[in-house]
Amino acid sequence: MPLPHDFARLTSITTPVWSSDGRTLYHLRGGGLPQVWAMDADGGNARQIGDHAEKVAFLRRAPQDDRLIWGIDAGGDERQQFWLLEPGRQPRALTESHSVMHDFGAFSPDGARLAYTANDRSESAFDVLVMDLATGATTRLLRRTEGACSVTAWRPDGAVIAVVENRSESDQRLHLVDVASGAAREVPRLGPTRYAAVRWAGATLMAITDAGGVDWLRLCAIDPMSGQANDIYAPSGRDVEAWSVSPDSKQLATIENDRGYAVLKVGPRDGERTNATGLPEGGVIADLAWRPDSSGIAVSAQSPVTLPGIWFIDAASSRARLIAAPDARADAGVDPAAFVRPELVGWKGRDGLPIAGWFMRPAGAPPSGGWPAIVWVHGGPASQARANFRADMQMLLAQGFAVLMPNIRGSTGYGRAFMEADDGARRRDTLDDLAAGHAWLSAQRGIDAKRIGIMGQSYGGWVVLAAIGLQPELWRSAVDYYGIADYVTLLDRTGSWRRSHRAREYGFPHEETELFRQISPIHHVGKVRAPLLVLHGDRDPRVPQNESDQYVTAMRVAQKQVRYERFTYAGHGFIRPDHRDRVYDVVAAHFRETL
Repeated sequence: MPLPHDFARLTSITTPVWSSDGRTLYHLRGGGLPQVWAMDADGGNARQIGDHAEKVAFLRRAPQDDRLIWGIDAGGDERQQFWLLEPGRQPRALTESHSVMHDFGAFSPDGARLAYTANDRSESAFDVLVMDLATGATTRLLRRTEGACSVTAWRPDGAVIAVVENRSESDQRLHLVDVASGAAREVPRLGPTRYAAVRWAGATLMAITDAGGVDWLRLCAIDPMSGQANDIYAPSGRDVEAWSVSPDSKQLATIENDRGYAVLKVGPRDGERTNATGLPEGGVIADLAWRPDSSGIAVSAQSPVTLPGIWFIDAASSRARLIAAPDARADAGVDPAAFVRPELVGWKGRDGLPIAGWFMRPAGAPPSGGWPAIVWVHGGPASQARANFRADMQMLLAQGFAVLMPNIRGSTGYGRAFMEADDGARRRDTLDDLAAGHAWLSAQRGIDAKRIGIMGQSYGGWVVLAAIGLQPELWRSAVDYYGIADYVTLLDRTGSWRRSHRAREYGFPHEETELFRQISPIHHVGKVRAPLLVLHGDRDPRVPQNESDQYVTAMRVAQKQVRYERFTYAGHGFIRPDHRDRVYDVVAAHFRETL
């Protein structure tokens, strides 16, 4: 039987980027610290072309040649720096201000300049900058006073840049910035609107949006003057989450979210498109990369039982073939045949709101009395538990624990109304969804209802701490990864560039004094019964380590059972190999001992 840390050594192959001649696929490969690699179009001759002791976060190619840009931070601190690789040369740093966050945006159409955002002038505000790649000279195109924004596209004539201001998860604003003058104009909108994947396709501005007050994200053509959004593709009851037009402008690929599964459609831009076949069954898809000759598209794909790899979909037939995928046996000594596929399940919250989740039982017959079970809660809250590969969940299953992964209210993938159903005073309703999920799980065949634990990360960590304090009778054991202990101290100490963004989700401290007292776990430590494991990194810019420090101190003062694992040189997540080994081993040991 594999050891828990063996699962931490499983790897991925993702983020395909074609060379300009279509003969080479650049990509990211590895475990917690993926690096830049290249391989032939058929997957052969794989070779590493970048070597950092940090995680590579993105990979892009210049539009006219094979110059590559990627980004790394330092120990997960999210202060990303850009690196450039020119053919025949060694990679070199484009930015070296390690206290500054740089967010990649877009190449100019001729590839000579790079537009991006950075908070170099003020930590609390991201400005829009343009860098001349030949000289390294930068121009500050747009100064901003607060919060984060991102460059999404450069118009084909080189005159205008599209910028999305991210005010909250449900409220983005689209701006068009004149490159010559720096003058910015907001595209009109009727009210809070979500924008994603905003790009030009020829002279047309296209984006994924819910503009116009609709519930679901669809692919639209947007009039830059009026903001009018006209549907290009709007599947019923599903979000569109990615799109790409082929280099010859004749074909369109879209990915839509079907209850957490991904559906890829490929075909004529103005005609009937068909579902791609031959991809991992019941999984997720990302990173649409058309081959330069428009003959097909490379994607990253995975499923709950398929490690992340790269597939190629032939445009004429919509049939996929595997290019490259990790070898679980070679990388980690883990047999992929033992992986468990989840079942998509559902229940209703106390107010009747439908709640979806993923349920997995260990292989084989249950032990006498039933399996112990663990409820895993995703972060965000504007995120979603998907049908992707989860090494940590497969590890728990191999250890003999059943797993339920709920998408409680506030999750994405179920429409705007569902995503906003936890806002403000409704925050505590998420715990009602959780209690209903606990009742559903308790009634399942082969489950020991007296041995149910809970774990979660970030906002999911808040759910864990709130649950054991406000529902102590339900939870036998708990694991909290870098969760929120006190909304007041979180909003005071989180990165200044994201304070207003988070306050628009959770509430502003001066307005929500009583609500924050009710929902902040630090005020309910005395009721906790479950033994707790807490894990946190010292470079976390989102949920500072102080959140866990104060909660653990309060637990110890109250003489509650708590174990605290602090990680040096770790951010909002554990990505370094030694950290991942330690996390998997200590989490498995905690649940074995307490469940």
